[in-house]
Amino acid sequence: MADHPLSYWLSDTNATGRLWRSILLFGKNTATYKFALGGALIEVTQTGSERITLEELAVPFSRRICEHLKIEDRQAVSASSQFIEACRRFNTQDIDLDELVSVTVAKGFNNVLDAFHVVGGEDVPSRFFTVEGLTKNRVLHPDDRLLRIETSKSAALEGEVEARWRLVETAWSMGISSSLLDVHMDRATEQLIVRSDARVRKNIGGAKWAFNGYQDGKCFYCNIELDAPDVSSTKTHVDHVIPFRLNTHFVDVDLDHVWNLVNACSDCNLSKSDKMPSYGFVKNVYERNEYYIHSNHPLKDAIIRATGKNAAERMRRVRTAFEHAGKLMPTSWSPAYVH
Repeated sequence: MADHPLSYWLSDTNATGRLWRSILLFGKNTATYKFALGGALIEVTQTGSERITLEELAVPFSRRICEHLKIEDRQAVSASSQFIEACRRFNTQDIDLDELVSVTVAKGFNNVLDAFHVVGGEDVPSRFFTVEGLTKNRVLHPDDRLLRIETSKSAALEGEVEARWRLVETAWSMGISSSLLDVHMDRATEQLIVRSDARVRKNIGGAKWAFNGYQDGKCFYCNIELDAPDVSSTKTHVDHVIPFRLNTHFVDVDLDHVWNLVNACSDCNLSKSDKMPSYGFVKNVYERNEYYIHSNHPLKDAIIRATGKNAAERMRRVRTAFEHAGKLMPTSWSPAYVH
């Protein structure tokens, strides 16, 4: 697994958050069921249940799909799905909760349980749950790591999944290839805005959640865990690695684009301000962006369009941008402490 492009995410089965992110953020999706299942599993296991029936899982699972159908009606590559149609009918009050649960148990889990742990065409090294039984009588037995996910951590994991979910469904609902989407941040609100070549704009939620999972929930600069409980200095800020005030000096590179945006802790963000970081962060920016490239994520296409079609071109583009910025602003900043 060491030479796998996602080896960092898959190599340590004891790093619960990291392994969970590898599944939810890097796994392939032809429908949004995996996102709904991930959130439902965290919700159900917060009660400490070691045995979960499909009927118990059906309510939080279908509720998430129903809520997202109100935002975007397209929740799968395929236009036809008895389960999705049941969720639509529940939203219009044509069926009640009991009937929705019945359809969900019969149709909603057909593929997602088997595909949940698949990343890059193969199973992750360790599973978060096992399945006993067949068809509607299946029972899930969660692993101890899933049962031990803390409430504070689960909120972050769910926020990251929601951010990816919004990007996926937005690409589908706009009816165009994700390669034609571009993603920028509105600096006043720190909300990500998806645009198409037709200049259609959609707000898809907070930028920090779109970045958080792909940085393993850590500050880009000092590696401290972000939003740690009762530690104000770990509050998440979205930062331009190359300061945005240099943007007018760049012709073919946009510094307000997602390739140059990262999450940073309060201490690093305030200390760095609009200074240039040390040249060593070139590699960090490139690697963080490559995590998107190797995921089935609409942001990957935006980053490819902005930085290059292959790895060598992307590294060269980032390095060139750093070198150009360094000539304009030679001050080199580094965090006071790296965790």
